[in-house]
Amino acid sequence: MTTLNKVRAYGTSILARWTRRAHPNPSGRPTGLWAEESRIPLPPRSLLVGPAEHFDDVALTTMGRMNMAGLRPDHHVLDVGCGVGRTARYLCGYLRSDARYEGFDVRDDVVGWCRDEITPLFPNFRFQVTPLFNTSYARDPSLPSASEFVFPYPDETFDFVLAHSVYTHLQPEVMTNYLRQTGRVLRHGGISYSTWVVINDDGTAFSHPGTDEMHRDASGDFAVRAHDDPDDLIAYSNSFVRQAHAKSGLTIVEPIHPGFILQDVVVAMKS
Repeated sequence: MTTLNKVRAYGTSILARWTRRAHPNPSGRPTGLWAEESRIPLPPRSLLVGPAEHFDDVALTTMGRMNMAGLRPDHHVLDVGCGVGRTARYLCGYLRSDARYEGFDVRDDVVGWCRDEITPLFPNFRFQVTPLFNTSYARDPSLPSASEFVFPYPDETFDFVLAHSVYTHLQPEVMTNYLRQTGRVLRHGGISYSTWVVINDDGTAFSHPGTDEMHRDASGDFAVRAHDDPDDLIAYSNSFVRQAHAKSGLTIVEPIHPGFILQDVVVAMKS
């Protein structure tokens, strides 16, 4: 097991133990925090990314981080790479009924589950499939490139765009396109919340554990864990992350927050 995976496993195990102590119940799940979330069934394990026992831990941590980033109950929210609705299920109990949630993902199985299990209960939560090539999640070479993908929403539609564990699976040309699209669909003053694995350039800030074991590109801008599956895990240099945001019309709200046991967080605003 690599250093990065060891740190992740240790961190999530701590979160799991804390959550079970704080909210004990026979299943070990932190139910009862929001009545709305408890109405949604758990997705089958075949649709989960990562250990099932950490499903709620990651969602609740994300909810807390987004709240600190400025998320409000009246916000219109875009969830980039929504997956099987891990964060959406908790947003159902946070966003007002007149707020709008839109999520998209490259996997039709997870989107189908969200449409069947979440939207009928919460009609203001909508999900759609965006078939795009990815070396880890959508390997069909006939699929269109995500580097030219246009988010299927009008300009200035959302107050808050979240991308949890998305940029850690996007190569540079796709990553920069997604940031440009985020800047386009955000309203002025809107918030971008995204997680990354950041490589510090000058040694004055935190570099995510395990990045020294990754394969650094000659440009120095990024590193991958596996050459034969680059989208499996990608880390970006601090300076490249900043440049990409600036070129997309997004101003980072300093500092970039180190995740230590989790992914690093970048909060930015559209000026």
